[in-house]
Amino acid sequence: MMSDRRRVGVIVPPRYFDTSARELTALAPQVDVLHTQMRLGDDFDYSLDQIVRTGGEVEACARSLAEAGAEVVVQLGTPFSTAHGWRAGVDLESRIADATGTPLVMMGLSVPAGVHHLGGRQVAMATTYYGPAWIERYTAFATEAGLEVLGQASFVDQGHYPDHDASWSASFGVLDPDLVAESLTAAAADHPRADALLVPGMPGPILPMVPEIEAAIGRPVVSYFAAWWRCLRHLGIEVGDSAGRLLATV
Repeated sequence: MMSDRRRVGVIVPPRYFDTSARELTALAPQVDVLHTQMRLGDDFDYSLDQIVRTGGEVEACARSLAEAGAEVVVQLGTPFSTAHGWRAGVDLESRIADATGTPLVMMGLSVPAGVHHLGGRQVAMATTYYGPAWIERYTAFATEAGLEVLGQASFVDQGHYPDHDASWSASFGVLDPDLVAESLTAAAADHPRADALLVPGMPGPILPMVPEIEAAIGRPVVSYFAAWWRCLRHLGIEVGDSAGRLLATV
């Protein structure tokens, strides 16, 4: 008898066990997740220049997961694709998928893809814990991906934290969901012409709050969970509309 279980490989950033894939298994209980962690040196400090040099390690992890039986591999961590720029990131994802013979879903690339899929082009960005250098790099990435960024607001811009160091440190813990929801809603309200609210990075597992925020702002929210959308499309697993507009289109 053939099993109805599906295997998804998940690559997590170095020195960090990302539990966000629990959202994927909540959406699709028939999915089993195989984790592996990027193995980088002790001097790896999450600078954008260092992140750009991790492509070989992402490929090694994807190959290991494919050999373990993963049907799709999902790479978690937005900047591991966005720091390259859109075209170079797409090329990296395609090269690794071809080399391993297994579809690769890079989290960062999935977000503009999700906006385009919903028919959007003009976006407001809730940049939450991102600092100036990351916002500049991400804005260039989104623009190269064919989006028009009408404006952005971070936690610091909105007065939630006194400076970037404080918001960045907070992002490694558990952010207050009410604060995050307030930040996202305010960013959308500042740009009523935007087709969608784009949220770079992962300010906590926000997927459960997405339907309520979308109802409040009248537009879709697209963030890290676009990786779940692409993954489930590869697997042919539908999840309905309980997780927001994008995932309802699987």
